[in-house]
Amino acid sequence: MKQISLFKPEDLPPRILYEKLFENLPHLSWDKTGGGRPPTSRDFILKALIYKALRRIHSLTDIVFELKNNPSVLAFCAGDALSRIPSIERISSFLRNTPNQRLAKIRDTLVDILIQEGVITAKIVVLDSCPIVANVKENNLKTSVKDRFDKDRRPKGDPEARLGIMVHYPKPFKKKICYFWGYRNHTVIDAETELSLWEKTLPADKSEIRQAIPMLKELIERHPLLRIEAVLGDAIYDTEDILKFIIKELKAKPCIPRNPRREKKRDSIFK
Repeated sequence: MKQISLFKPEDLPPRILYEKLFENLPHLSWDKTGGGRPPTSRDFILKALIYKALRRIHSLTDIVFELKNNPSVLAFCAGDALSRIPSIERISSFLRNTPNQRLAKIRDTLVDILIQEGVITAKIVVLDSCPIVANVKENNLKTSVKDRFDKDRRPKGDPEARLGIMVHYPKPFKKKICYFWGYRNHTVIDAETELSLWEKTLPADKSEIRQAIPMLKELIERHPLLRIEAVLGDAIYDTEDILKFIIKELKAKPCIPRNPRREKKRDSIFK
């Protein structure tokens, strides 16, 4: 028999909520190095950055200020209200030097746990992507830059950024296209929980269409217990290859709006 909880989660104090959240966070594995300054726990920095994202704290300066002036935040991030607070430079170094594979491993472990607990079923998944605008002067329209959006003139502030487009609808049925330098985050989301199951961040010139099938394949290979029944996505994913893969390989139902530009090729998919 399932035990009835005495307290609703939303009624618990914030400190208890965050302690329970971080209690289930896997440790961030790292090779030990000798010498140098006293080490700062990378798990501590990771928890502080998660707290920063959840509370929508704008900058690293603000999160360091929060840790210094709120002992309860420091306690559930570091485990001790008297812990040494990392500097802005330490946190910045963590963000710059931590390989994405280590963070992806934590995500995969948490997804495995949620699948085993029945929280995630992934019967319905969503394909989506969003732009990540690089912090370069070319993206600041108040600055004077020659050939601002020339794809052959890469910004010196972020040489790995690439030219992409963002589509806005300032008014109903009125589309506006804007150029930007940066990246695009591609993700597969569990529709019921809205949790990310798989993601990739690539330069902005990489097409969403070419990422869909590889990401779905990688998701199934990493989490073989998933049984996807339907795949949702924008009209941009309305291609013959993607629809064939969803129907024939995943044995799932595609719920993707029709793209008028590809109407002529549609009939051959279901033959």
